[in-house]
Amino acid sequence: MAPGLALAASLAASLAGTQAASAADILGHWKTPAGAVVHITSCGKTLCGKLTDFTPLPGYTRESATDVNHKDVSKRGRKLLGLEVVWGVTKSGQTWAGRVYDPRRGFSAPATLKLTSQNSMNVKGCVKMVFNICEDETWQRLR
Repeated sequence: MAPGLALAASLAASLAGTQAASAADILGHWKTPAGAVVHITSCGKTLCGKLTDFTPLPGYTRESATDVNHKDVSKRGRKLLGLEVVWGVTKSGQTWAGRVYDPRRGFSAPATLKLTSQNSMNVKGCVKMVFNICEDETWQRLR
């Protein structure tokens, strides 16, 4: 965009406002089928989600549980509570695209998030092996 073009600047501001308004659709606290809670919020120009509640493994508390299943051994000591498990999410048509991390399996994957109702969202992640292996689940809005 060339500097000084008021019309172009106005259009860019309008589009940014539209993306921010539509992003509000998925902002909030979401409960996964496993019972974890992910808080999706704005993280600069994208959206991200942090783990705010979950059932820890036996012998751990929510506060002491670490990322024991991470593929990268150097990250196995990081705390799960507050861990960013969704990141880089941007709107693309009727869906959002970004990455998700599954602490139960210890890996991240490209993912899409799509509202199926005001209080229900489909989250689909795919990992490329020889071919794509995808898993999707429905998250429920808490508040």
